[in-house]
Amino acid sequence: MLLETRHLSKQFNGIYALKDINFSLEAGEIHGLVGENGAGKSTLIKILTGVYSLDEGEVLWNGGALPLRSPSESRKAGISVIHQDRTLVPTFSGVENAYLGMPYPTRGGRVDWKAMRRRVTELAETLGIELEPDKTAAEMSPPQRTCLEIIRAMMNDCQLLILDEPTASLTDRESELLFRIIGNLKARGTAILYVTHRMDEIFRLTDRITVFKNGEMVGTVATAETSREDLIAMMTDNWVAQALSSGGQIGETLLRADHISSRDGIVRDASLEAHAGEILGVFGLGGSGRTELLECIYGYRPMAGGTVTLCGKQEDRLTPARAIRRGLALISEDRRGKAMIGSLSVRENVALSSLGDFASGGVVSAKKEKPAVLEMLKRLQVRMAGPEQRAVELSGGNQQKVVFAKTLMNRPKVFLCDEPTQAVDVMTRAEIHRLLREQADQGCAVVFVSSDLKEVLEVADRVQIIVAGRTRELLENKGLNAQQVLAKCYQ
Repeated sequence: MLLETRHLSKQFNGIYALKDINFSLEAGEIHGLVGENGAGKSTLIKILTGVYSLDEGEVLWNGGALPLRSPSESRKAGISVIHQDRTLVPTFSGVENAYLGMPYPTRGGRVDWKAMRRRVTELAETLGIELEPDKTAAEMSPPQRTCLEIIRAMMNDCQLLILDEPTASLTDRESELLFRIIGNLKARGTAILYVTHRMDEIFRLTDRITVFKNGEMVGTVATAETSREDLIAMMTDNWVAQALSSGGQIGETLLRADHISSRDGIVRDASLEAHAGEILGVFGLGGSGRTELLECIYGYRPMAGGTVTLCGKQEDRLTPARAIRRGLALISEDRRGKAMIGSLSVRENVALSSLGDFASGGVVSAKKEKPAVLEMLKRLQVRMAGPEQRAVELSGGNQQKVVFAKTLMNRPKVFLCDEPTQAVDVMTRAEIHRLLREQADQGCAVVFVSSDLKEVLEVADRVQIIVAGRTRELLENKGLNAQQVLAKCYQ
């Protein structure tokens, strides 16, 4: 057995991200690792690559204990990872990138570039990779960059290569090239841990599959002895939501996005409609483009094509400032980075996007601003020392309430909510759910994105599926269960 974990556990703030994981992987095996968002896959990868330390249990490598105190120790042992986001230096050549983290060979006191180039070229030929080693990473295509990362991994005598969503940015033809190279690595005896949401790739490539759910290992099955339906059943508990009931009738279309595509290629062809009185859930697996779609609609991410219509009027060039004026609000997934300024007071954050309402001649009137802000903070029950307390000093849940308070000051008609309950406590989560339902019942439209499928099913009236940057089925949330939704995501 090449790799084995025994009773491996990892906690964050007293909560298990992984619990009692007994996992094994053989030399020359392609092993699939699957699970919903937040199942613990990334945490396991970070432990095996030395990014996280383990709290309990042990990792065995070729039968002996393996200390993983740093990424360099992991690489030295023979474990390498290729992340979905490439880690190459754009201005470095293929040769220079291949030698990242490695000592350069010298000759006569100078770097021996010929020897470096020869070694990279020979390894590329052995692996069946076509590479122009003098090109910079920026000049290479996505599959060429992926191949270069594989070469870099194999430069360190890699025995276990972890591939995390390796085809996320590749076309079908480019993916075929990667699959051929993976076959060559397997033939050399290299073990592959293949992490992806794409079921067709799992069944095509792997020998065995391990399923994670809620930080625990559900089981390992032989690929030839299971089916896609069986795996999805293992990943879910077939939980059926008790959705928050709608208080009124679904009304007119307030937001319509048609055939949206982003310049960076993440969103490829996505459309949705949100009506007055409804909460529209948008669900997709990691890398599906759900966040990027909201950012395109809001005007934050540049669009390559498509149209956005607000309250019956097509918007040609939306920017965040124009979106706010037109009644469109975005609750960003990155609360601290994009939704609030931690060094400012709670009062200043709440009033930030509505200063024009309290200003005269370019001067903000404290007499107008403060009562309005205090009323909103009271309404949302923000727990704080006072309105002048710095926002960064609040708990995560109260910071999110401040973000909502700021948003509500503009009285938007359409809410784009991206992970609005991320890292908040159970009570705050329920309060946010009730707040959004209240806004919908008052005639607003809410678009709700969450990586927590159970939460989407609790909140949404309908669920729009998005896969690989393209929207698919629109599902009515009436008796809908997790297995049915995931089945649409894995088609």
